[in-house]
Amino acid sequence: MGSIQFVEKSFNGNDFYILTVIILSYTMIYFLPRLFKNRFITFLLLFYGITVASLFDNTIGATPFDYYDILDGPKYTVMDIVAYLIYGPYGYLFIYFHEKFHVRGKRNIVYIIVWTCIGVLIELLNVKFGVFTYKNGYRWLYSIPIYLYIQSVLLFMYKYIKH
Repeated sequence: MGSIQFVEKSFNGNDFYILTVIILSYTMIYFLPRLFKNRFITFLLLFYGITVASLFDNTIGATPFDYYDILDGPKYTVMDIVAYLIYGPYGYLFIYFHEKFHVRGKRNIVYIIVWTCIGVLIELLNVKFGVFTYKNGYRWLYSIPIYLYIQSVLLFMYKYIKH
């Protein structure tokens, strides 16, 4: 990640993809049956996904690592910031289905592995649509431990807040 360039040079396919994913995913969340009685929990789950994406993008995606660019290059634009919104629903849905399917005990491990696979597939889709451009030897396999970690932390955090 480099310096800030407030406006993009062109609004293209990856920008339309981001906006479409954001609209569809937040609409889906809106229409799902309410599972969390406390709206603050919903906010925290959405915020967690956005915050973690921002944190990792500003560490491994930035100097000194610089393993990938977001959207149209190394300079930050408004759409780069908007792109973080696509991660909110991921964290929300991760916990939503965990609660809906009453995942407990050792099934948590399988659940986290399944969602890691989902996360990697979403990441590969994002690469295909130009949201990410890997560089400096980064490969999608390197994201697996990151997904395992952030989902484990999210589940632990949720269980702590819930009780």
